[in-house]
Amino acid sequence: MRTEQAAAEPWAFSRAWVTPESDDGLRRVPSDRDFVAMRAGYRGTGGIARGDDLARLLEDLQRGDVSTLARLIAAGDVFGFDWHGSFWVPMFQFELRDLSIKHSVRRVAAELAQVFDGWTMAVWFAQRNSWLDEQRPVDLLDSMLPAVLHAARADRYIASG
Repeated sequence: MRTEQAAAEPWAFSRAWVTPESDDGLRRVPSDRDFVAMRAGYRGTGGIARGDDLARLLEDLQRGDVSTLARLIAAGDVFGFDWHGSFWVPMFQFELRDLSIKHSVRRVAAELAQVFDGWTMAVWFAQRNSWLDEQRPVDLLDSMLPAVLHAARADRYIASG
């Protein structure tokens, strides 16, 4: 764990256990503090939304409903994670103006989904990544997609052993 980074960034400390190098951490159940840190980590990129709320937004914009969201998740077009009985979706996966899916996220998520569950994938996008000069993948999707794809492939390779 990077202690300087952890001291400077509370999110870094909370998420440090969910790295591809930490098999023990991947088996650990996230705490309430981890969930709060996850929400804070995504605040600048649209936040995270409960699946039910997202389904209502899709309906309001006439882009679908709960079954549309379920199909997107089942097809791997969108990912999320379960937290205390609710399904949560990081909103950076959508263009917030119309809730269309960002294809760049889908490409990166497809690399990670082979070895990471939804929670771990959500953490991967929000944490600083050494392959990306300690920048967060979520912040580089639009400007440096090839580098983010490379980082996802490298971390997938490491995580799969």
